[in-house]
Amino acid sequence: MTITLENTLLRLEVAPAVGGSVVRFEALRKDGDIALFRPGDSATDDPNEMGLYPLVPWSNRISGGGFEWQGERYPLQPNRQGERFPIHGDGWQAAWRVAHRTATQLTLERESSHQPPFDYRSRLIYRLDGAALTVELVITHRGEAPAPYGMGVHPWFPRSVGVTIEAPADGVWDVDAAQLPTGWRAIDAASEWDFRHGGKLPAGPIDNLFTGWNGHARLVWPERDLTLYIDSDPPCPRYLVYSPGSQADFFCFEPVNHDVDAHHGAAPLDQGLVGLTKGQTLRTRYRFQIMA
Repeated sequence: MTITLENTLLRLEVAPAVGGSVVRFEALRKDGDIALFRPGDSATDDPNEMGLYPLVPWSNRISGGGFEWQGERYPLQPNRQGERFPIHGDGWQAAWRVAHRTATQLTLERESSHQPPFDYRSRLIYRLDGAALTVELVITHRGEAPAPYGMGVHPWFPRSVGVTIEAPADGVWDVDAAQLPTGWRAIDAASEWDFRHGGKLPAGPIDNLFTGWNGHARLVWPERDLTLYIDSDPPCPRYLVYSPGSQADFFCFEPVNHDVDAHHGAAPLDQGLVGLTKGQTLRTRYRFQIMA
């Protein structure tokens, strides 16, 4: 079952049972509706075939079969076929229940405690307001022992020849064959990954995390006469860009709050993870606003 929200400018279709994913997000125009996220398949149970899903209680990969936190070892198993490491937490692979619904707002909820130390209640809110979609993600820790949380969203966008990304960054993490970070380097004007003032996607593959973001970005499709503004509140300090290459019909621009594999960093809380004690809450709003 999917749920559709609509106002005079936008239409949103959500599949609560498939990771709370967005199936379709479209701008409504007299000359034909325009897909803002890559159109998904309402018949699939694979969130990676959708247009957006939440990242909770962490983003990207955790290596090493688990991690240590405050003197305890917490094992984690891979959660996706073909992946060596657990990826994106469990929220994207779970069914969410509908807590509240109006014509322009949908609130989804779920609880999770099967991956210690993560024991949490989460809320995912989709809201249409004029020309903007706001996605709000909320985590409340329920466990007796503290836990390190992260979050983000994973939208999939249509890729065109001329599409550009404008998003400030001071550096990027290089990765190995397992997509784990190997070293940070500063962004300079000669880099093919310089998106600071509007840059095109590279012809080859990219799946890298950028640092020093101010939480504001702009995606421009000149062929479609379309601009999409992205911002987060509080501002996300990092984003990931992913695309297999120029042959792909999509790319991903993912606002996230922590580094890849931050659970194994020397100082995980300095790498964006947030330690929550029982009853504490982590919240971020992500806004996607069109301007033709």
